[in-house]
Amino acid sequence: MTITNSGLGDRPFHSFDVGEVAGLLSVDPIRGLSNAEAESRLASSGPNILPSDEGPTKLQLFARQFANALVLTLIAAAFIAGAVLGDWIDATVILIIVFLNAVIGYSQEQKAADAAEGLRRLAAPYATVIRDGVEVRVQTETIVPGDLIRLAAGDRVFADGRLVTATHLGVAESELTGESVPTEKAPAPVDPEASIGDRSSMVFSGTTVTTGRGTAIVTATGTETQIGRIAGMLAADEPPTPLEKELNKVGRRLGIIAVGIAIVVFGIGVAQGIPAESMFLLAVALAVAAIPEGLPAIVGIALGRGVQAMARMNAIVRRLPAVEALGAVTVICTDKTGTLTRNEIWVQETEMAALNVSDLSSAPNDPRIVRYAELAALCNDARRSGDTWIGDPTEIALHRSIAHLVDIPELERAHPRIDEVPFDSTRKRMTTLHRSEGGSLLVVKGAPEVVVPMCSSLESDSGIEPLDETRSRAALSAAEQMAERGLRTLAVAYTELSDIPADIESVEQDLVLVAVTGMSDELRPEAKASVEEATRAGIEVVMITGDHEVTARSIARDLGLLADREVFAGRELATMASSELTGRVEGIGAYARVDPADKVKIVRAWQEKDAIVAMTGDGVNDAPALRSADIGVAMGSGTDVARDASDIVLADDNFSTIILAVREGRTIFANIRKVISFLLAANVSEVIVVFTGFLFFASLGEPLLATQLLWINLITDGLPALALGFDPPEPGVMRKPPERRRSLLGWDSQLRLLVRGTIMAAAVMAAFWIGIAAGYDWELTRTLGFTTLVLVQMAYLFALRIHESGWRNGLGSNYLIHGAVLISILLQALVVMSPVGNSIFHTVPMSPAAWGIALILSLAGALTVLMISTFVPGMTQRRSDDGA
Repeated sequence: MTITNSGLGDRPFHSFDVGEVAGLLSVDPIRGLSNAEAESRLASSGPNILPSDEGPTKLQLFARQFANALVLTLIAAAFIAGAVLGDWIDATVILIIVFLNAVIGYSQEQKAADAAEGLRRLAAPYATVIRDGVEVRVQTETIVPGDLIRLAAGDRVFADGRLVTATHLGVAESELTGESVPTEKAPAPVDPEASIGDRSSMVFSGTTVTTGRGTAIVTATGTETQIGRIAGMLAADEPPTPLEKELNKVGRRLGIIAVGIAIVVFGIGVAQGIPAESMFLLAVALAVAAIPEGLPAIVGIALGRGVQAMARMNAIVRRLPAVEALGAVTVICTDKTGTLTRNEIWVQETEMAALNVSDLSSAPNDPRIVRYAELAALCNDARRSGDTWIGDPTEIALHRSIAHLVDIPELERAHPRIDEVPFDSTRKRMTTLHRSEGGSLLVVKGAPEVVVPMCSSLESDSGIEPLDETRSRAALSAAEQMAERGLRTLAVAYTELSDIPADIESVEQDLVLVAVTGMSDELRPEAKASVEEATRAGIEVVMITGDHEVTARSIARDLGLLADREVFAGRELATMASSELTGRVEGIGAYARVDPADKVKIVRAWQEKDAIVAMTGDGVNDAPALRSADIGVAMGSGTDVARDASDIVLADDNFSTIILAVREGRTIFANIRKVISFLLAANVSEVIVVFTGFLFFASLGEPLLATQLLWINLITDGLPALALGFDPPEPGVMRKPPERRRSLLGWDSQLRLLVRGTIMAAAVMAAFWIGIAAGYDWELTRTLGFTTLVLVQMAYLFALRIHESGWRNGLGSNYLIHGAVLISILLQALVVMSPVGNSIFHTVPMSPAAWGIALILSLAGALTVLMISTFVPGMTQRRSDDGA
């Protein structure tokens, strides 16, 4: 067999007894290693640190931003515009857009290094070890496997270790396991298949000792610890967001189309007898015009606006495309502790004789409540420090529930503690002895199944009454019902003694039962409403927790997550094949006792179902899943590791903020899709005009010049498209299910764009025919067609908005569009009516009648697009299929 940092062969350290572990690691469980042996092991095992991943250089990071199809296509277009067409202004604008987008992307590439740095910060700088039988303080990076470490309340654990001794030892592991209550630790071996949260014989790096003391033999350091393995899981590449995927797809497709257009138009022109040089310039200009070079800038601005809007909602965006991607989310896998709940234990209900209350202040003068409040305050080690509490979460919960009913400092002065027996996993109770008038007061709190049988009396509203068998069963039944609802239960009892006993355990009998109380990690007030809103929006919500199955079931049931789904146990999940989980994942509403690697497994199972997954969390244990999910959403109060591994951080830790962010994301995607529909349909119309113009009018001259095409592209890709990206949300945006197949340029979209572009081109071709019929010369006819093309694209912008949002919202609601369209029309008028415009763009002034013709044809073309888009089968946009 081979000894590893996990154990011997397939048998892990937590299942061995202490003597076996000491033998395997060649260490004296009392004296520890010798100094010489520790130095030797440090040389062979390396320092107890999480190594820093150097990663790519800054230059490599920047170069990576250009590795997508749309950006490469735009760079090629800029080169052609400048080097071939001599239009260096347009080329410079394109390159500036590409550069700014690269800078934004570059700033996001440091997250992996930040996450690793956060993990390193979790290690304590110094720790206590026993070497050669002497306690010494050493730097944590010098700890080695086999070291004997000393643990005490308040200590940060700096390596994984197998317990040797433990006295009332409690360890907070929520950052690693998600368990909201500290885990009771003991040296006894546990089942080899136990999950991390159930390995009570182990302590883990990055956790904190809350109570008691103990010693442990170090079994793993550095990257071999559980936290180190999480760091390794963070090295996995993040999946691209839906928008990134779609923009890459659009870029590749447009690049192919642009090259095809250039070749075809060049061939047609040469065949018509037009000089090859002139046709080459026109073909290249048309190819450049077919690419919406303003798209990346408009997408960036729309996303930037989304970032600002989300910041006002307390959502901090770390990765720009994540703004939109939230709108595509179909599944939210949410951590329980600190996300759906407060990560604070609160008393939920208290059962007394013939009295059940959820709010003790409802009857503050009831003698049962007064007695319970006094006993809960006395048998309690929690202390207030400023505005916070220090101590065991269960005892803090008791203090919170009664602090407004009694003066705790005065009570402690009146009944000072004389003796105590702390809580442990064997006794399952805590006992304290206090001085009182005429003797002493013994107070016991603990597991109901232990405390209730020790009682012979019951505190009632009229005084002390006998606790018969019926009442005893009723108290235990109340505790069982609380436990079934996921509550952690405690019974509180007392007895008054005439003297001060030498052995308080000997007098733990004939007690007076006062109350059975149930407590839990309380749901956030807004959590249930937010889950319901997500469900109405067609989003599956799945809860993942390190808590026990009973607790998970109770919380999930309260949130409405189990209507037709089940709770799944972590142990079964760990042994299940990924393919089997993929087949069952849609029927699971909550997971309990889940290890970090299994969270990633759940995310990937949903992704195998083509789901777009958001993962929320706040602990170290959530970081790998945050990274693997399509969108990682961390809580602002969580660990550095979780925040740095995420795409979005919720500053207010509010689950409902996610739903607001989803709304913003859906709005952004809808706007980007409208922008693409506008730009590409306009570009299609330009291509068709040039293509058909050569077929019908080649003998008269070129239908459009290269400079005119670039001008049209500039004013449509500019202010109008940008204003379209600022459209407000469409009505009912959160009453629709998320789109399963989200596409910006699917095949149905391409058909719609072709039809719409053809209709706009038909309006321009009609302008050519009318000009010729009216006896206009070719320069005036071409100017009429050129102007009609600009106007019909502006009119199409409104037709598109009316189709998407109705007449009222389509014509109003976004007055930026009115201003942008007006500016574009005025610029076109300058191009046509001014001498400078005539000289640069080879236009001639148009008469009012010609302007009237252009306006009428433009409105007719836009109305035709609107009618066909609305009424013709196949032309009406189906949002569940694709976009545009």
